[in-house]
Amino acid sequence: MATPTKDTELFDDLLTCTICLETFKVPKYLPCLHTFCETCIDTYIVSSKEKDNTSEGFRRPVCRVSVSFKGTQEKPEAWASKLPRNHFVTSMLDKRAIQRSEKMCNSCQVKNQTREASYWCTTCEEAFCGQCEEYHKSFKIKSKHTVIAVQEIQSDLSGFQLSEALSCEEHTEKIVEVFCVDHSKPCCTLCSTLTHRKCDNVISIQKAASDIKQSNQTTELVWKLKEKGKEFNEIVQNRKQSLDNIQTEYENILQEISKLKERAIEHLNKIEDQIKFEMSSSKKEVDIKLTDEIDKFSNYKSMVNNWERLLIGTIKRGSDQQCLLEVNKIGSKLTTLEEEINETVKSIKNVSFRLVPSDHMTKFTSSTESLGSFKMNEQCLERTRSTLVNKTVNFRTGVIKVVRTIAEKLGQASAIFVRDYVVLTSGNKEVVEKYSTDGKLLSSLKVRSYPTDVTQVDQSQVAITLYSLCEILIVDSIDLQLLKTLNLHNIIGYGLCFVENDKFILSVPTTLTWMNSSSGQKLKEKATCGSSFFVSTSDKKDCIYGDGKNSVSRVVGDITSFTYTSSRLTVPRGIGIDFEGNIYIAGHSS
Repeated sequence: MATPTKDTELFDDLLTCTICLETFKVPKYLPCLHTFCETCIDTYIVSSKEKDNTSEGFRRPVCRVSVSFKGTQEKPEAWASKLPRNHFVTSMLDKRAIQRSEKMCNSCQVKNQTREASYWCTTCEEAFCGQCEEYHKSFKIKSKHTVIAVQEIQSDLSGFQLSEALSCEEHTEKIVEVFCVDHSKPCCTLCSTLTHRKCDNVISIQKAASDIKQSNQTTELVWKLKEKGKEFNEIVQNRKQSLDNIQTEYENILQEISKLKERAIEHLNKIEDQIKFEMSSSKKEVDIKLTDEIDKFSNYKSMVNNWERLLIGTIKRGSDQQCLLEVNKIGSKLTTLEEEINETVKSIKNVSFRLVPSDHMTKFTSSTESLGSFKMNEQCLERTRSTLVNKTVNFRTGVIKVVRTIAEKLGQASAIFVRDYVVLTSGNKEVVEKYSTDGKLLSSLKVRSYPTDVTQVDQSQVAITLYSLCEILIVDSIDLQLLKTLNLHNIIGYGLCFVENDKFILSVPTTLTWMNSSSGQKLKEKATCGSSFFVSTSDKKDCIYGDGKNSVSRVVGDITSFTYTSSRLTVPRGIGIDFEGNIYIAGHSS
């Protein structure tokens, strides 16, 4: 028979503190979800406070992001005790101890006695010897607790979880019993009474966690974590390569300077020192900046890798409830991290050095005062896994700089970026066209009628509405070939967007209609207050649309999360969403 501990040992990295490099003792986790021993993180906090002499927080040991304790009355020595306990890691440690026959009776330990555990109570989350287990089940209040023999756990045939109970994040003394779907928040009965009593969709934690491990949400989150890890690795490698290139360019320029110096050694000793000093100072600044960027994205990568290990560990060894909590926590953290990364990457610039010799250097007259000028070129980093926009529009002030016009005389038109090209529709021409970003027409597809809107379905496919024919065209954007035509059975659609679970949302001025993207079958319909010519989505889970002459609304599921109204907006039409989730509406009559 296979050793039952082998599967658990695969997760030893999840059970090891990265500070002391030993198995966790009282595991506590930070907002970034990195876990440490309580004593280790306490020592780290105290030592870090002694260095920076501030009382508002500390930098996390791995990812170096600040944790704020601003406004708290406790001293830094007490901060570690306030951090939440990692119940999943505790559960894993207990199970490993039981499978290795290292678990002692918790009741006997209270009496300073040592007896090997024979039973485990999943409700109390405690181990008992045979005698203490008899006392335990003799109490009426504990008679219905689930008690498992240690031998069953060691055989790894019981198929149970050491603990199904989860502590509420807001009220640690309470157990999580319900899940608020409206806020994606697990909570105890006290939370549901105080904070979520007006929410429409509050269900049991068991129902919410049902099939969570096999859900698209969990699968997609694992995939996104892997992709983010790859992306950060690419950026780190890019920064390292840039550091090497700078070193090479630096050395090449030194050689060029030496050659110039050889031709004018007597006069150039002083100005050689001057330009070397200038270049050395600039190189130090660039080195520091590139090293900081490498460290920053290495830390991001470490954070994402940790989330991935934590989530996979929860999927394989945790309960459904634990998986649900980790999915929600990591999903929320990843969304916040993506926003932070987008802002950080915008500031990244590739740097190169070059020497521009002075005009009179080759003549070398006594009037020469310098070897030349030292130039440092910066260029925005290009990302392969996500779009990096070189902003030419100040959206806040409306100051617009037209860089290039790529198509004209289109009539009613709609356009989107797909990879490194633009796909647009032309009502006047009754075509779908594909352009490079420098304005070159790459290909054109004639359609049977007036196209009104285009939306991206996946990495290569787009969908286009034919308003008058009640059809949706599925087009391969790479070759610009028609793949499929969906007949909407007399359901008209002007605007179009693609959302999760393979659905299209069609919009006309007074109605939104959800359609199956494979069959064209109508799924549901929602009336609007008018002017819903176009519809968009920020995360494929919501829809954003004009909702009346002066309003725009956002709907998630069947719930309207907000309606914004302004007299400055008249007849909303086109919709755009930026990297921060801000919504931009073009007013047709304003």
